[in-house]
Amino acid sequence: LRTYYFDHESLAGSPSAAWAIGGWAGLRSPWWGDLFQVGIVGYTSQKLYGPADKDGTKLLAPGQDPIAVLGEAFGAVRILGQTITAYRQLIHRPFINPEDTRMVPNTFEAYTVTGSAGEVSYTGGYVTKMKVRQSDSFVWMSNIAGGTTKQEGVIYAGGTWDFAKNGHVRMDEQYAVDVFNTFYIDGKYPIAIDDKTSLSLGAQYYPQTSVGEAQIGSFSTFGVGLQAALAYGPVGVQLYYTQTGKGFDTQSPFGDHPSYLNLMQVAFNTAGERAWGISGNINFADLGVPGLTAFAIHADGRDQVDAQTGAPIPDQNETDVRVDYAFGKGTILEGLVDAFHAALGLRR
Repeated sequence: LRTYYFDHESLAGSPSAAWAIGGWAGLRSPWWGDLFQVGIVGYTSQKLYGPADKDGTKLLAPGQDPIAVLGEAFGAVRILGQTITAYRQLIHRPFINPEDTRMVPNTFEAYTVTGSAGEVSYTGGYVTKMKVRQSDSFVWMSNIAGGTTKQEGVIYAGGTWDFAKNGHVRMDEQYAVDVFNTFYIDGKYPIAIDDKTSLSLGAQYYPQTSVGEAQIGSFSTFGVGLQAALAYGPVGVQLYYTQTGKGFDTQSPFGDHPSYLNLMQVAFNTAGERAWGISGNINFADLGVPGLTAFAIHADGRDQVDAQTGAPIPDQNETDVRVDYAFGKGTILEGLVDAFHAALGLRR
């Protein structure tokens, strides 16, 4: 069960607001003979409040209409340690993912294989269609990306090497046929300082280029990011830097953008943009309030340009605050999480 109220004014001054209730329910079989499994999941988002002149929250379908959809319906087979899954399913990769930040997640019609070998896990497949968060219809991936000619899917493959606790190297290749190609690599290296203090360093890089018929235009661009995170007991501080190539905004039509500085309103992925950010978090469990956590981040982006004309675009910044409270085990409300998010973005 999920309920969500969202009130937003875009950087351009357009308001949107809605309050929805819904969630998901499904059935998943056991692994029959450790060989075969099936599952179905239905999702819904029903309107409690939604003025017609404040559409666009993505809690509901366009027009503030309710959503009801069979988002997952799959069969899976295990063969020689590999799991092959067919039809409607969730996919969790850097540029293809559920983006579950509203009422209903993105889900995909796809044919995938996953497996692992020691510290390395891998996955790949072919995705034909996608249902975005605010819709109950599955649409070809090329159309989701903005293409208007041939209907095409996405071929992807990825792997993760978990070389240490909280340390990994991850790579992905995503080929959107006749649209664009994305290669992604990131890594995280943990450094234990003492029993209370740790430092982790991270980096990411993702070049993108149009391919085939270039249905959304011919372009070449990239994104790069650096991250450092220091944790001391229940408190953490993080620093970030990201940069986008001048050739084009980095594209993420198939899920949430994986940039370190993809915030509530601004992804800081505009052509030419250089951005820095600082954030902090605290877990109040050690301070006598288990279940309560808080997080705040500020980011500033500048030097962005219009990729078509090269004209400069005003600088922008954003500050986000998030507070979560998860009711504890053994309480009457076990499993319930309350979350408050607020964001202020400015262009100057």
